[in-house]
Amino acid sequence: MQREYAELSTMFYDFSKAVGQSINGDIEYYSKKLEKVSGLVLEAGVGTGRMLIPLIKKGIRTIGVDSSPEMLEQCKINLKKHKASALLYEQDLIELSTAEKYDAIIMPAGSFCLLPREKAEIVLHKYYEHLNPGGKIIIDLEEAPVSFVEGAETLRVLQLSADRALQLCSRNGGIDWLAQETSYINRYELIEKGKVIQTEISNLSLFWYELEEFKMLLILAGYEDISCETGYGRPEGDFVTFIAYKPDNLFSKKKQVLVQGSQPERPVQSMFYAMIFL
Repeated sequence: MQREYAELSTMFYDFSKAVGQSINGDIEYYSKKLEKVSGLVLEAGVGTGRMLIPLIKKGIRTIGVDSSPEMLEQCKINLKKHKASALLYEQDLIELSTAEKYDAIIMPAGSFCLLPREKAEIVLHKYYEHLNPGGKIIIDLEEAPVSFVEGAETLRVLQLSADRALQLCSRNGGIDWLAQETSYINRYELIEKGKVIQTEISNLSLFWYELEEFKMLLILAGYEDISCETGYGRPEGDFVTFIAYKPDNLFSKKKQVLVQGSQPERPVQSMFYAMIFL
């Protein structure tokens, strides 16, 4: 069993979600949210550069980070193809460490939901550490999979050329309502002249969050001025987008007081911080 976003899954992603291809208006949305940012932007989970390259073309100084070497290699190819340049880091987000600080860190298209739940709080803290005072994060989250059917399968076939095709058979594994996790088995097959010449199988898990739960995670990490909206500003959509800010000085209007005993509906940790507004 291989990890997701290895060679064939990278090829499938790059072919099916090309550079500049907006998904339900996400590139336009992020471009608008970043148009007044003068400092650096970090795209976490940059992938093949689908969003990175359009942002750079708009004059938004963007750096990319991803844990997949295959995705980053394809991103470099795409940057060269589109006559653009960007600094790229190959890092696991829980170990995020760059010399640069950022005015914004973005994670579009639900990529945050790929993170195991136990890593989510760590990653939010890493983002906070890498933001300039007053900087913001913009993160897309997938909504609860109410239509998920265990065992359901989908098949997609991409015609790469006259003789080559790439197909993906994705099978729904299980759903854990307590852990808020869905699992999938993805089988990629590269076909040449009717014969399968390469296969890649991976397990994929996605995690979802209740709105108040994710807001609490952001508060615990030190963010303020937290807001969210669905559908990139439209009434309906597949994602909920959170925007939150790092305080712009050490004298934030909020004080953190350690509260013991009471627990949120879904405990984040045995003791949690409540934010008291002065």
